[in-house]
Amino acid sequence: MRIAVIDLFCGMGGFSQGAIDAGAEVILSVDSWDYAVKVHIENHPDVKTIKMELGHPSHYRMFKRLVDEYRAKGYHVHIHGSPPCQALSNASRRDASEGMPLVLWFLDLVERCDPDSWSMENVVPVRKRLPEGTPSVVLNSADFGVAQTRRRCYAGEGWVAEPSHSKEEWLGVIDVLPHLNDLIGYAPPNSMKSHFKHKRIEDPFPTVTSQSPRQLRLMMDSGRSSSKTSGINPRTGKKEGGSGPLFREVNQPSYTVMSSPRVLKTDEPQKIRSLTLPETLILQGFNPDYKLDSAKTQKNRWTMVGNAVPPPVAAAVIRGISE
Repeated sequence: MRIAVIDLFCGMGGFSQGAIDAGAEVILSVDSWDYAVKVHIENHPDVKTIKMELGHPSHYRMFKRLVDEYRAKGYHVHIHGSPPCQALSNASRRDASEGMPLVLWFLDLVERCDPDSWSMENVVPVRKRLPEGTPSVVLNSADFGVAQTRRRCYAGEGWVAEPSHSKEEWLGVIDVLPHLNDLIGYAPPNSMKSHFKHKRIEDPFPTVTSQSPRQLRLMMDSGRSSSKTSGINPRTGKKEGGSGPLFREVNQPSYTVMSSPRVLKTDEPQKIRSLTLPETLILQGFNPDYKLDSAKTQKNRWTMVGNAVPPPVAAAVIRGISE
């Protein structure tokens, strides 16, 4: 089966990349952010990618013509959309209703264009605001081989995304970034600070005590400190907000990649360093060589990587398309 994909609100190309990895042909990608469009073109020069402000009823006819054209050629046509989700996120202080117009526009477009299958990716809270009867599931990227517990709502029809990894098989950060082993050191507990300074993993282990299992640690912050639903505190197992970041050890999947670097720390309060962009691309399911040079500032690059659809999840959606 030949699959043609239209990728709307495409950003830097996460869904397009996954669709291509799954053997589909991306026939059009659209976004309104100039830098994201340039990055998409830089990495997918054979895909028609245009800068366009989506959301107007007049656009329906354009996409309907494209669906009909490729269906006539014998393709199964799939439309995907990732409308902006900032206002809908639990971490946002904005009115969630501000994020719905483009979601509803996309759902209306799908109804008018009548593709063979469709998908829409957004934050989990959008699920309770979808029109009654809209099919949707919550997918965790860790279930698809991504070293990140990024949960997103995927609405759509005509596909079933089958997980490739059970929870026991989830990849930890250290699995996909094994060079971080070089950063792991011994963090002596308070009772031993007067006897031992911070040691490298190559050094002899300090005196074994009842606290020894907690001394070998390298952790990553959640980057989501202001929301009441800012993630699971690994110490308590509960969702906790507050002014300070939460942490997860690097043998576990990363928290959701956000639009700023994740900070690596030991069990002590000192900062080791932030993740690099190539490392973050890997955590998001991209090849570390994915080109970002067209985005002129580091802030733009971090933002578009944090907003991107993890390609392995997109690939699972496309592979799950049924006749």
